[in-house]
Amino acid sequence: MKIGARVIKTGIAVAMTMFFCKYLGLEPAFFGAVSAVINMQPSIFLTLRAARDQILIHILGVVAGFFIGYFLGVNPLSAGLIVILLIPIYIKLRLHSGITMGIVAALFVLSSSTEEFLFHALARTGVIFVGLGSAMLVNVLLWPPRYNKLLKEKLRQSNEASVLYFCRAVQDYVGLDGKEFCIDEEQRNRVYKLNKEARMLLDLLSRERHVVADSAEHKEWIYLAEKLIDYNESIIKKGDRIFDILPTRLERRIKSGVPPISDEFRAILDILESGCTIVIRLNGKLRSVIADGGTAEPEKISEDYWDSLTKAIDQWQPRLKDSYYLHGLLEVALTANEIKWATRQAKKLLYESVENR
Repeated sequence: MKIGARVIKTGIAVAMTMFFCKYLGLEPAFFGAVSAVINMQPSIFLTLRAARDQILIHILGVVAGFFIGYFLGVNPLSAGLIVILLIPIYIKLRLHSGITMGIVAALFVLSSSTEEFLFHALARTGVIFVGLGSAMLVNVLLWPPRYNKLLKEKLRQSNEASVLYFCRAVQDYVGLDGKEFCIDEEQRNRVYKLNKEARMLLDLLSRERHVVADSAEHKEWIYLAEKLIDYNESIIKKGDRIFDILPTRLERRIKSGVPPISDEFRAILDILESGCTIVIRLNGKLRSVIADGGTAEPEKISEDYWDSLTKAIDQWQPRLKDSYYLHGLLEVALTANEIKWATRQAKKLLYESVENR
């Protein structure tokens, strides 16, 4: 079992809250501890935003608790009325995530002793804000999240997995010979998960820029990181498109008696498969520059690969006598187009990455 920094920070915030509440004579301290736990966010920006929302939520709840408790007294009717009043207000102000805490705060204040309502209500309000303040203080000062390092590692993992997924689709297309095939759903889910996690880290890192001094170089790197995530997302989808044509191609070959692949068409398949070598090489350079901070030589967009593919198709073209071969040509065109996009976009992003260093 792994205990992360956020767990430790939450425990410290709770301990601080309990200590300050005891020192200041504020009761019950456990409610302040709840407030500390809720306001411990995964980033400084989210902590400040959550604190802003929680302050507004608690002020509204506390004020409502004050007025209704003071004028209507503490009874079931006033408790029901405060819930009916506060929920629409919180929804109107788009404070959906804090509705529960706001209602609890209002009821917490409302449940103060009727004999010394004002004193107890103020004391309970203090408990809430002690917990909120402790969470903010701990999250800002102790082990601020290093999203820059985490994002670089996730970018590397996501790009490697995305490229392998794409090339697996091309290789499955090239190797399809009439036998059953199986798409690796675990691999597919993993590449989508990795890219989603990378985008989430990028979002957290981008938000930190609002509260942390940020250099122009860092802003440029964030821009390139977003470009790489977009590229990964697109190449995954293009791999999906290639996988989508495999069942149709398999069915067509089986219905035709699984005819042998001609030498001319085998040459086309070999060229398509070699395109993955280019994609892998280019993305290795991309990771070196963007994720590892290394250097790499950009590559010019060349038509040599596509000229060789065109020549191979021209040699195979005399066989296009019926719909069987026409479908094959369409599948080749789709696969080749996806490889072409993957290589050209990688070259463009590599050039941009090197130029902006």
